[in-house]
Amino acid sequence: MIRTKDVLSCLPLVASILGDRYGVQVRIGGKEACTNGKIIHLPSLPMDCEPELLALAKGFTDHEAAHIRYTDFGALKAATLDPVTFHLFNCLEDWRVEKKLSGIFPGCRKNLNWLIRRFFVERAQPRAGDDSPALAVLDYVLLTVRVWDVDEVTPARQYAASIMVQHFPGLKEALDAILVKVYIHCPDTAAAVGYAQQIAMCIRQWEPSQQRRKPHENTTQNKRIHGESLRKGNTNHKDSEHWATKKPNDSTTHIKRQGHPAHSPEAVAPLQALSALPLKALFHAETQDLPQNIGEIMASELAKYSVESAGDTLSVAVEGIRQTAPLPAEQKLQALQASIALRTRLQGFLQAQTYRRCIIGRRGKLHTSSLYRLQVGNTRVFQKESEQRGVNTAVHILLDVSGSMAGAPINLANRACFALAKALGHIRGVNPAATAFPATAGTNSVFPIMRHGQAMPDLFDSRASGGTPLAEALWWVLQTMLPLKEQRKIILVITDGMPDNSQAANNAIGVAQKLGFEVYGIGIRNEHITFLLPHTSKVVNDLPDLVPAMFTILQVALLKGAKND
Repeated sequence: MIRTKDVLSCLPLVASILGDRYGVQVRIGGKEACTNGKIIHLPSLPMDCEPELLALAKGFTDHEAAHIRYTDFGALKAATLDPVTFHLFNCLEDWRVEKKLSGIFPGCRKNLNWLIRRFFVERAQPRAGDDSPALAVLDYVLLTVRVWDVDEVTPARQYAASIMVQHFPGLKEALDAILVKVYIHCPDTAAAVGYAQQIAMCIRQWEPSQQRRKPHENTTQNKRIHGESLRKGNTNHKDSEHWATKKPNDSTTHIKRQGHPAHSPEAVAPLQALSALPLKALFHAETQDLPQNIGEIMASELAKYSVESAGDTLSVAVEGIRQTAPLPAEQKLQALQASIALRTRLQGFLQAQTYRRCIIGRRGKLHTSSLYRLQVGNTRVFQKESEQRGVNTAVHILLDVSGSMAGAPINLANRACFALAKALGHIRGVNPAATAFPATAGTNSVFPIMRHGQAMPDLFDSRASGGTPLAEALWWVLQTMLPLKEQRKIILVITDGMPDNSQAANNAIGVAQKLGFEVYGIGIRNEHITFLLPHTSKVVNDLPDLVPAMFTILQVALLKGAKND
């Protein structure tokens, strides 16, 4: 039996479960954490995932799944928001979609709150003295919506508020009036866009009070600074404001000036002028100069964990396409003969393990032969049938169709796969499937020939091409088989030799066995399978060797399950 705690500590399976639960696809591979609005991508991560990394991946999946499910990307695109307004929208929309997802799946609230504490409390750094006070406004909006879920964010929010009160008196109250409306009623993306536009307008229209203006302020200088673009790297004037992005894991670090030390007169004069200017000067900043939202922060963190060493990577194959056709008539006849022989022999062994027996009791169908019991007050005169099942097993055949299988090996493997699928499909209690790897397009890919629960197709003739991504294919099979109702789960690998990454394949097999999966192998004219599966594999060199090898492996595997039942 598969233990829940083992599944919850296995990132590919957790990602698959979350994806199925939320109705989205989750893929693991590559170097980036991102989403395209339909699929959530996690980078290739280390095999041994620490609890912190696992929680980070869970939280990222929760967050991005919330956007995929509840953000109206069409309405957002139609709004054509400028970078600052879009940033404000992200703050509001992140909170809104996370709240909706948590209402349906309460467990994800724990993951999201952990992330909020991690990035806005535990790893929050104090504002540097040379930061632009204007960015405290964006900080205040972000931290306000985050404090609605996690009270520990309050000190950081209060600090941002104090900067606003000092430099932009009256603005906090105006923002609060809008934010309280967001908290009370923000039903959809269009509403979040509208509130973000209101906040942006409020920021643009703020003006400094007269008593805050200093007599010695140079009006000409203020106009010049206000007219300049506050873009990163602008060096047209020595007093220009230079911008840089914040650190990925510092959610409260803001846009920094570059070029002059904070204590120099050249740096202080523009900053003082900026604090006194209308906040619409902030809208000259570009997207990359604004603080990151929580999704971007998580993506940066996960990217840092991505593994480049081939031996340590954990990637999952994706489904692709491969050209298949019916087996040639002669090969199909040979495969059918092998299938009939295999099915007959296995059914003979299993027949004694599956039977029905009649139970006499007080419920069920009347058992006329027991009516005499009524004379002595015994009401056990009803019968019901009890079925003792000897086989309750899902078997997944994983067929290697890599380039090294070209010629006689692939012909032999195709027939073996067909015979196995045909035989297993006729045995009661066995749920077979067959998958070829790799698919034509993409290295780490698979092509499902027959899925669990589907009728068997006739297309088992495949040509050999590509690499041997056995590890990635195994992870895909584990994800596929995990939700199946069968108590026992068997993976049967048919391959001619060495996988692209032997260490990763060994790791995947080890995890599968730890989870309770049974992994068996048929080596096609190559003994490398015996190194991967030394106790559960057989090597065949020609067709006459194939059938006995399959008999031996499946006979032991299925009868083992019958005895355990």
